[in-house]
Amino acid sequence: MQINLQIFENGTQTSYAVAELIKEKVKATPDGQFFNIAVSGGTTPRQLFELLGNEYETSIDWKKVRLFWVDERCVEPTDTESNFGMTYDAFLQKILVPGENIFRMRGEEIPEYEAESYRDLLLKNLPARGGFPVFELVLLGMGNDGHTASIFPNDLSLIDSELSVAVNVNPYTQQKRITLTGNTINNAHQIVFMITGESKSQILNEIIHKKPTAKNYPAAHIGNQEGKVDFFIDKPAASKL
Repeated sequence: MQINLQIFENGTQTSYAVAELIKEKVKATPDGQFFNIAVSGGTTPRQLFELLGNEYETSIDWKKVRLFWVDERCVEPTDTESNFGMTYDAFLQKILVPGENIFRMRGEEIPEYEAESYRDLLLKNLPARGGFPVFELVLLGMGNDGHTASIFPNDLSLIDSELSVAVNVNPYTQQKRITLTGNTINNAHQIVFMITGESKSQILNEIIHKKPTAKNYPAAHIGNQEGKVDFFIDKPAASKL
C-alpha cells in the first residue's frame, strides 16, 4: 500500500487542503462530464462542507459535481444523526449543487431494500469496473476504533463483500447503517482520509507504519486499484507518528 501522508497545522488547514483538491479536480473535469464524490459524515467533514459553502461558492463549478454518500445511519434525514442531514445543514441548503446531482442514501427506508436500491442507483449513474461502481473521489473519516464508512473491526468481511452496498450494525449502539463496502471504496480513482484529533493518533501510527496490529482496523484495508491512499491529517492526529 502506497500512503501519501500530508500533515497540516489544524482541522481548518486540513479542510482547506481537501477543498483545494476538490476545486482542482472539478476544474480538470471536461465539460459534459461529472465529478462523482462519495462523502462521509462526522465533525471533520462538516468543517469541510461549511468551508466549501462559504468560500468556494463561485470558484467551483458545482454543476459538474455529483454527491453520493459513503454511509448513512438508519434514521430520518432530519434526525441529528443523519449524515445527509449534517451535509444539508452545513452545505447543501445553499443550493450550490443542483438537486438532480444529489444522491442520498435513504436512511428512513427499510435498510435492506435501500441498500439494494442504492446498488442499482450506483450502477445506473456511475461507470463500473469489475462489477463495482467507480467514483472519482471517496472522502473518508476514521473512528477511534479504526472503523471507516460503516465497516467496523468486528466485521471485516464487508471489506471484500460481493455487494457494492450493504447493511451493517454499529456494534456499540446496535444501530443499523447502510454503507459502501470495501470493494466499492477501493474501486475509486482517489481515496482521501480526513482525520483530525489526538484520539486517532495511536491507530494512525499503527496504520501508517504498517504494524501487524493494523490488520484489525478496517481503515488499514483501504487503497485504490493502484494501491494508493491519501491521508490528510492535522498535527494532533500525527502526534504519535
